[in-house]
Amino acid sequence: MTRPAFRLAHFADTHLGYRALGRADPFSGRNQRAVDIERAFEAAIDAILAHDVDLVVHAGDVFHHTRPSWSTLRCFVHQMRRIEAAGLPCVVIGGNHDTPRLRTTGSVFSLLEMALPTIQFVASYDLVEIPLDQFDLRLHALPHGALTNPNPEFPVLDHDKRNILITHGLAPTVQFRGHHEPADHRLGPELLAPDFDYVALGDFHLFGDQGRDAWYSGSTERFGWGDESATPGLLLVDFDPAAEHPAVEHIPLATRPMKTLAPLDGAERSARELADLILDRVKATNEPDALLRIELRQTPRPTRRETESILRRESPDLAWSVQVFSPADWFDGKSPVGDAELPPLRTMFSTFVAEQATAGAYEPAFAADFDRRGGRALDDAAQLMEAIAGEEPA
Repeated sequence: MTRPAFRLAHFADTHLGYRALGRADPFSGRNQRAVDIERAFEAAIDAILAHDVDLVVHAGDVFHHTRPSWSTLRCFVHQMRRIEAAGLPCVVIGGNHDTPRLRTTGSVFSLLEMALPTIQFVASYDLVEIPLDQFDLRLHALPHGALTNPNPEFPVLDHDKRNILITHGLAPTVQFRGHHEPADHRLGPELLAPDFDYVALGDFHLFGDQGRDAWYSGSTERFGWGDESATPGLLLVDFDPAAEHPAVEHIPLATRPMKTLAPLDGAERSARELADLILDRVKATNEPDALLRIELRQTPRPTRRETESILRRESPDLAWSVQVFSPADWFDGKSPVGDAELPPLRTMFSTFVAEQATAGAYEPAFAADFDRRGGRALDDAAQLMEAIAGEEPA
């Protein structure tokens, strides 16, 4: 029997609800970057509907927070109802940003299942097998939560059908220039070793082939400066029964530009001189909607701060944002390349308690009780912060 041809749309890492830099959209008053991310999501849905797609998968990190704001939820539901109205089968899995730190807190996807009844959400802690007989296909949906289990379940191929894996994690081939988030999960080579017809990956924001027909779609927008080299977009994957491998096409999306300018040496220069040099470079880019940054080398902190103040006053008509940074930022807990994050506070606390116990400062019984009570307090605080993150000030 000849298997049917079909086209898959694969996208991921939409991070709805992300916000940064404290600037407001002039029309809605909301955080401008949050609005940018929603516009990119809408553009992705536009592209899917314009390219004669038969099946849609979202490979995780739908939202930037586990408790998205009402405006973020409204955007997601509104756009996904366009997928429903087109009659397209769609599967959405949870990523690390979508998955609560505590399993008992529940997930926003339990509500979205009622708002979007024809969209299949897989955001639990289990592997879910989804038969799609119209494509002679079995989807193996492996969300981030399922990967965190002590003994994660692995998909078993159905050799009588096509097999597609959807998962969210870092393939063995992914190499970082900086650090990555502590919640990211490394995918073992044994998971990607089976002969899937296609593997739809999420988590890494640069699209690309990871071998064995495994692809990252990349993100739909740029977020931190670690995404500067990303080309936001989605993938169209064509399955032809006459072809051994699917044909993959990247569809780029128009997003806010992000660019690093050539560094400047601040030695023996005043803040006014530095600001003028930077403003000249910014003007030369001729990109008033861009996010720009520049490294100031050998620049005393007071001079740098004064330069930043001048740029805030005088650059808004030349670029959407102009940021300066110095090599010292690498040692301030901030990474201008990879947007590094500190380890989770709960991990840092447990490490501190263990070190004190080893050094003899804490009795073993006290250390165990302190770690347990302190951990519980930190978990409660994490839940509160997730709730606060659902609010959306500009």
